[in-house]
Amino acid sequence: MIKIVSCFWNAEQYISNCIKTLKNQLDGDFEVFLIDDMSTDKSVEVIKNLISDDLRFKLIVNIEKKFKLKNLDDLISTFDDEDIIVELDGDDFLLGNDVITEIKKIYNNKNVWLTNGSFMYTNGVNGFSSKANLSNIRTSVFTFSHLRTWKSWLWKKIKEEDLQDSEGNYWSVAGDLAFMFPMFEMSGEKHYRHISTITYIYNENNPLNDHKVNMPMVNSIVNIIRNKTPYNKI
Repeated sequence: MIKIVSCFWNAEQYISNCIKTLKNQLDGDFEVFLIDDMSTDKSVEVIKNLISDDLRFKLIVNIEKKFKLKNLDDLISTFDDEDIIVELDGDDFLLGNDVITEIKKIYNNKNVWLTNGSFMYTNGVNGFSSKANLSNIRTSVFTFSHLRTWKSWLWKKIKEEDLQDSEGNYWSVAGDLAFMFPMFEMSGEKHYRHISTITYIYNENNPLNDHKVNMPMVNSIVNIIRNKTPYNKI
């Protein structure tokens, strides 16, 4: 089953576009989990109005701040092992109405456990995401970006301590490195695919993006994650 997970905080201006691109998919056989991480705007109200008649969409409203990494970990732990996870940030959206169709085609090959794709910024400029190289994934410029998908069981094999700081708190930023490095290393190039077609629009207009408000913290955490022990191939 395709499980689309969308975490957000104060995405009132953007979340409707995200949801509409999901509803416009030609293949509608999927479930969507929208996780509100204690928004202070009208995000929840907007979502409720948009999904009230669509049982595929589930809204989770946090009563404690978790940040994306813990939100993902808590939710994926409840999924079936063979579920295919699609990560879609709540302020971003899919490009085209056949994205789910293409993802299913790729995962028809049972050797595929993990993918990343290609994205475009809202101003039309192509993003930095590209095919990853296993030999230098922890030392090269990070390109393992959207659209990211993986098998649920693969996430569950990530060591909890690799998603957390020394005090046991989940990373509040740079979480994408914390989970993509281990899953890629466990998969190896045999079980990984890069999708060259642009399927994702990254909302660079959002002033709340971590690289705009938390870059010193991002750089610090990235350095820690890069220097953790790499995983062996499964």
